[in-house]
Amino acid sequence: MTGAAADYGALVRSLLRRAAAVRQPAHGTFELTSRCDLACRMCYIRRGAGEGTADAGELAASDWLELARRAAESGMVFLLLTGGEIFLRRDFFDIYEPLTRMGLVLALYTNGTLITPEVADRLARAPASRTEITLYGATAATADAVTATPGSFAAATAGIEALVSRGVPLALKTTLTRRNAHELEAMRRMAGEWGVPFSASWLLARRPDGGPSSAEECRLSAAEGLALESEDRASADDGTERALREAGAAAGENFYCRAGRAAFVVNPAGEMNVCSLLAEPAARPLQTGFAEAWARVTGYVEAAPPASAECRACDARADCGRCPAWSMLETGTLTEPAPYLCEIARGRRDRRRRG
Repeated sequence: MTGAAADYGALVRSLLRRAAAVRQPAHGTFELTSRCDLACRMCYIRRGAGEGTADAGELAASDWLELARRAAESGMVFLLLTGGEIFLRRDFFDIYEPLTRMGLVLALYTNGTLITPEVADRLARAPASRTEITLYGATAATADAVTATPGSFAAATAGIEALVSRGVPLALKTTLTRRNAHELEAMRRMAGEWGVPFSASWLLARRPDGGPSSAEECRLSAAEGLALESEDRASADDGTERALREAGAAAGENFYCRAGRAAFVVNPAGEMNVCSLLAEPAARPLQTGFAEAWARVTGYVEAAPPASAECRACDARADCGRCPAWSMLETGTLTEPAPYLCEIARGRRDRRRRG
């Protein structure tokens, strides 16, 4: 990480920490669509690309803009647009371009496959503070196998090159699975050749909508992930997650991150939730008003029961990334230990003890 990037990250964390103290919804995530043109087996939010916006039950562009205005009036500073694949929305620029004039710090998450020269031109005219593209491999054979979509690697690299050539602020990342981990360093070299930052993460979550998930089949083992982590080649969470999850709650609270204190997510149907991995409390800001919906989200977090006695007594707790969302996905509760994360935490504890 460069000095400038480190300084910016520290500034964001400081702002979110202050926002959390006063329950200011400073960081919003708008999931514009759950549709995607790829078919990654490990993905936790995905529907087929064939449906239209209305058919998929997604908010209209005008609704997203109204929601953004209300959120900004309530203190939102940072806004992430993500999916699914955001560029599947034919009205994407009807949403994006007005947002660029609201004074928000915007970020985009995309797989890059739908970034044509024309799309890149429009982004370059009013670029987000950062656009992040996920690489699924360093070769077409690997990437297309992970995405189950022939041609996805070529399309993504063409999109990356279109943005790089226009000077759009860009970062690359990868989600490591058993199918692409062997190409981690090759992906890192690719990012270096393009002159853009690169990060890698390896935690794979199940689907919060309860849909069929292949996360467990695709996950690296705890030992494999910890080996990458110990060599500083990949982390469990990417930079954004670290900023939002930096412990800020009082010791002993189940929700220890910024979610529900300074951050929120709105899903494609317009439901406001604590985070992308937790489909609760499903508040409706366009129906009830933003302030009421945000109050429901903060209330949900503050009323959450404590972690289980087993978790509270665990001597690997300081090394554990378990949160209520992961507990819900893995155990159906907000409180119980998630075995995969327990294994990771014990490995970190043992590594720390060895010095």
